[in-house]
Amino acid sequence: MNVQNGVFLAPVMSVPFLLFSGFFVSFDAIPVYLRWITYLSYIRYGFEGTALATYGYGREKLRCFQTYCHFKSPTTTLEELDMVNANFTLDIVALIVIFVVLRISAYLFLRWKLKTVR
Repeated sequence: MNVQNGVFLAPVMSVPFLLFSGFFVSFDAIPVYLRWITYLSYIRYGFEGTALATYGYGREKLRCFQTYCHFKSPTTTLEELDMVNANFTLDIVALIVIFVVLRISAYLFLRWKLKTVR
C-alpha cells in the first residue's frame, strides 16, 4: 500500500457511506437489501445526531418572516428528513463503537505490517 493507492482508495471507500447516510436519499427510499449499509455509515450517525440536536427535544418554533414557512416547526424538519423515531443516544454510542473498532483494526493492521517487515 502506498500513498497513490491511498489517495484513490479513500474516496472510493467514503462515497458509499455518504450515499447511504440518509443525507441524499431518505432511509425509506433505500431498497431493503441495501439498508444494512446504512448501519455501517458513520456519516449517517453524525448527520442524524446533528439533526436531532438541532431540531429535536421540544425545540421551539423557528422565527420566519414570510407569510408561509413550511419548516417553521422543527418536527416538520425531522419528518422531512425521516428522523422522527431516531435516537440521539444510539447515534452517540454507534459513533463511539465505530471509532473504537476502527482504532483497534488500524492498530492490528499496523502491528501485522511491522511484523511482516521484520
